[in-house]
Amino acid sequence: MSTAILAVIASISLKTKWKFAIPLVWIFNIVGFSDLIVAFPQFFGNKLYNHDLGFIWLMFVTYGLMTFLSHIYIFSKLIRHARKN
Repeated sequence: MSTAILAVIASISLKTKWKFAIPLVWIFNIVGFSDLIVAFPQFFGNKLYNHDLGFIWLMFVTYGLMTFLSHIYIFSKLIRHARKN
């Protein structure tokens, strides 16, 4: 939930070109990526893949991978932006 709230705040700050927008995106991305790093081992450690989770399993596999790759992309853009300045 905190990642979602940070994402909304970071998006609004980027849209309004607030001077703390980039640091907020860094915070959002670190919190969100950390959340994924904690969630993936729990999913596999609890062997949830052996249970009939239906759509939730598909959601975790596709959405989890998509958000992981999105965070990597955002980190690359933030690092590239930091090198320019």
